[in-house]
Amino acid sequence: MEGTNSGNEGSSGGQRFVKPRWENHSTLPTAVTNNSNNDKNSGGGGGHSTREESSAMLPKLNPFTKKPYTPQYYKILAQRTTLPVYQRAKELTQNVRDHQVVLFVGETGSGKTTQVPQFISEMELPGVVVCTQPRRIAAMSIAVRVAAEMDVQLGEEVGYRVRFKSMVSDKTKLLYMTDGMLLREAFSDRDLSRISVVVVDEAHERTVETDVLLGVLRLLMQRRQDFRLVVMSATLDMERFQAYFPKAPLIQVEGRMYDVQVLYSTVPVKDYVEACVERVCDIHLNEPPGDILCFLTGEAEIERAVSRTKLKLEHLLADDGNTVSSNGAQLLARVLPLYGSLGVDDQGRVFSNAGKNTRKIIFATNIAETSLTIDGIVYVVDCGYHKQSLYNAEARVDYLLPAVISKASAEQRKGRAGRTRPGKCFRLFQQSDFSSFPNQTHPEVLRSNMINTVLLLLKLDVANPYQFAFIDPPSQQSVMDAYCQLSLFGAVDDDLQLTDFGRLMADFPVDACLARVLMRSAQYGCAADAAVIVAMLETRNVLVRPASRGIEAEQKHVMFRHPDGDHLTLFKVFHAFWRSGQSSQYCFDNFLAYQALQQAVNVYTQLTKLMKKKNICFVSTYDDRSGKLDSVAIRKAVLEGFFTQVAYKPPGGELYKTVRDSQMVALHRHSFPSMSGSPSWIVYDRLEVQGQGGTFIRVASAIEPEWLLEVSDFFNDTSEFGDGEICRILQDLKAGGTTQKG
Repeated sequence: MEGTNSGNEGSSGGQRFVKPRWENHSTLPTAVTNNSNNDKNSGGGGGHSTREESSAMLPKLNPFTKKPYTPQYYKILAQRTTLPVYQRAKELTQNVRDHQVVLFVGETGSGKTTQVPQFISEMELPGVVVCTQPRRIAAMSIAVRVAAEMDVQLGEEVGYRVRFKSMVSDKTKLLYMTDGMLLREAFSDRDLSRISVVVVDEAHERTVETDVLLGVLRLLMQRRQDFRLVVMSATLDMERFQAYFPKAPLIQVEGRMYDVQVLYSTVPVKDYVEACVERVCDIHLNEPPGDILCFLTGEAEIERAVSRTKLKLEHLLADDGNTVSSNGAQLLARVLPLYGSLGVDDQGRVFSNAGKNTRKIIFATNIAETSLTIDGIVYVVDCGYHKQSLYNAEARVDYLLPAVISKASAEQRKGRAGRTRPGKCFRLFQQSDFSSFPNQTHPEVLRSNMINTVLLLLKLDVANPYQFAFIDPPSQQSVMDAYCQLSLFGAVDDDLQLTDFGRLMADFPVDACLARVLMRSAQYGCAADAAVIVAMLETRNVLVRPASRGIEAEQKHVMFRHPDGDHLTLFKVFHAFWRSGQSSQYCFDNFLAYQALQQAVNVYTQLTKLMKKKNICFVSTYDDRSGKLDSVAIRKAVLEGFFTQVAYKPPGGELYKTVRDSQMVALHRHSFPSMSGSPSWIVYDRLEVQGQGGTFIRVASAIEPEWLLEVSDFFNDTSEFGDGEICRILQDLKAGGTTQKG
């Protein structure tokens, strides 16, 4: 049976466990703390160590760099020793020595994410210590912080590796990665032979990658008795993990929390984005100093809220943005966004000190619930929703829609207000509604399209993904649908095993549909152009539309529009940015997201290297001087990966009907102007449900229906499409007849 040895006590399997360096300074926490106290009380009475005695107890030489510690190290160390988790370091490392698996619950403010991997790295293990995060922004920012705490250079002893970006070297002993990147590491090294310990952080979020990673590591432990796993969570609901790792010890560390007053909305909220803006402005005008953290569901909502808040405060406040708070202090507002695709510089602004008499107002996704800690937050505004992916197995369609958060998430959000002093949490929903919220977040694997997961498992030589030991197994139907899609893509054979084409697809760190676009683009002579479009789809939201300057932004964006659709519009934006010398000023002048475009260039560069390595004929149809390109070739390449995401608009109609499930949908208002007229046939990137506003198509391009028969056998079996108009059109096409063109 899989995982029967999980959490076993005993055997170190030859692994050498050395006493951690900090254990050789058992008085260090006291010494540092007392030293800190003596700074405030120069008398140093009450039996406390003198400053000279404390200084003598401190380590002088950094064992990682063999250089003296800097003064900044001791300053940070004094802060570290006050964290609740610091007092449990010896217990943790002893359990890591004695058990293959350790479960660790660290509540908000405990310090688990930064400290636990450090404690383990100081055990002088032969291999690398890896700490995984669900999000790339968390992996990068935490690595920056930990490198500072360890007084080492980022990218040397401490590094990170996320999709399309890494800072790592041969010296790296502590590595922060996304869950997905560690799984890809196993492509080339099934036993993860260079790694001694993996710390899986934020396991309570139950992402697909986290659940798959835990299953893969549980299998690995049967082959490697010396391997160690630490599963960390910010919530106390550990029953599922305890059942999955039945012999693993559980360590619980309380957080460091002040009281937080919770205030619910007394009436139903219709527009939660606008309600968030109103509440944030009210707090800024009427509450004492302290930063504000407001939770919204996604990038578009956040950017809208940032623009609306700036605009509203400009109208409300006097003295160039200064206002008088209730305690009489002059406060300046600094309004900032925080979401996963944000650039490194913009991330830094969120964590940096805003300065004297300045209040930070941060609009964030649920990334700020547990993954990232922002000091100084006193007020939390919670909209009560998050963006959730949902796969409809019956219709075989993916949706992205806002959904209510769990009670556990609401508590995590509330806790962000009580880290440094008593705070307030404003919940923009009624208390009666809160009682109906689910207790925990529904595991992503139970509501997701499994195509990428099945492809990954097959690449990892998992013989039967149907029988893979998930913590919560997905439905058989969703796994079957994934196999069907992979079969249509040519990625699996009749025996449900990976084809050579499928193995190559799995090597690309993008969704399966995008990987197929990249691989099939060569036959159309546009592989380089396809790489640009895939890079832009991976980045998303490169067009900036501030609420206060929406018309001006739309006017600037006109020059990027391509008559054949959004994919080629994104292509034009990329090349305009490239020709500008990747200028931030060009982006500012033309309402483009500079950091997002920098990321797109980085993704494109990495894809270019990988495609050339795979011997894909890397050519472009684009002429930089004339601006001409082969629109048909590029759109056919896009269709190669998205042929199941096609919609048709009947003559005289306003809505589109999706070909696969006959759902009536509308083009998003930002997609429609990109195309001349309103084409009858389109290929699209995704469907998005917007509250009560209906289902919208995002990122669409015009196609000709004849192309469908060229790119896939999927359309040859017309029985798949019922007996309606789409079936008739496909039958006419097969018979060589004519139909309405795009």
